[in-house]
Amino acid sequence: MFFWFIGTGILIFKSVFKDNKADLRYLVTGLLFLDVADVVLSIRYIDKEPRYITHSLIFSVLVMFVIMILSKRGTSKRKNLLLFSIGLYLHLFLDFMWLDQSTFLFPLPFESNEINVKTLSTNLILEIFGITYLIFKLKNFTSIKKFLSHGII
Repeated sequence: MFFWFIGTGILIFKSVFKDNKADLRYLVTGLLFLDVADVVLSIRYIDKEPRYITHSLIFSVLVMFVIMILSKRGTSKRKNLLLFSIGLYLHLFLDFMWLDQSTFLFPLPFESNEINVKTLSTNLILEIFGITYLIFKLKNFTSIKKFLSHGII
């Protein structure tokens, strides 16, 4: 799922935070980062399944912790990196990770369950929802150009 994460993540962010000046390119990067990290880690297979590590709550918490430690308070760099971190949390939410406790709460020893299995039709409906929102918000070339250059929708 691609457009589901981007469209719905932006919709949730704009609804909750109401920040019209935020550079949403960092948010989108965070929304897609976990799946990209899965692909990279699966090329170089590690001890556990890569999804356990990247889609766990501890991974997102550690990323936010590192951002808070290494960035200076009040800077635009910190604000943008926190947008990236918010994107990681939104990805976990939009991927319904709380339904799979063995992944979400990794490394805690929970039994794996198959509740979080989404069918092709479910994925298609979610993608259509995300792309519909993006089409509605980025309806002309000017708004697409503004998003790509400034990250503002």
